[in-house]
Amino acid sequence: MLGAKHKTLAAASAAGFLLVALALGSYLGAREDRIRMQATLDAQKTLFRNAAEERQRHAQEDAARDAAAQKQLDAMQQFIQRNVQTAQQIARWAPQQAQLPQPINVNIPPATPQNPKPAAVATIPQADLPAIRDAIEGCKECRLKLAAAEQDLASEKEQLRLAGEQLSAVERERDAALKAARGGGIWQRARRAAKWFLIGAAAGAAISRAR
Repeated sequence: MLGAKHKTLAAASAAGFLLVALALGSYLGAREDRIRMQATLDAQKTLFRNAAEERQRHAQEDAARDAAAQKQLDAMQQFIQRNVQTAQQIARWAPQQAQLPQPINVNIPPATPQNPKPAAVATIPQADLPAIRDAIEGCKECRLKLAAAEQDLASEKEQLRLAGEQLSAVERERDAALKAARGGGIWQRARRAAKWFLIGAAAGAAISRAR
């Protein structure tokens, strides 16, 4: 009878040692996982911080560039409203903008009772025609490029929005992995504690019966 008790006690002790070994192995494995996870998190934090700083820098540069362009447009519109309204003013202004080799001559006949607002007659030197053609062609090209650039900008904004959503998803996955590496939520930790408590209680009961 004494030998049976010793056997039972030895078996319970072996089970206890096994449980301790399993718990220690689980702890060491979790610790290594946390170390690796922390290294990954540190690298990700640096990456996310750099990306956020880059986005902020680009946003500031875009805002400054837009403000400068708008300032130039406002100044140009104010100048035109003040100085480029009559036919003679437009005739003087247009060659300068198109860089015409010779000025355009504008002649407005005197007003008469029959024709109180006579049409202006513009004389364009033949030497100006190629420059006028090139200026018109350049304006068309700029409009096409502007339309393409606006479409590209809209596409890039959509890509940035999608990239932001993907980044948020990665951050959520990271947080979930970190939570799991640290032992999960409170209920997960409670269930694991209860499991080990029941196992320990069963082992203790076995030892008590053996004694």
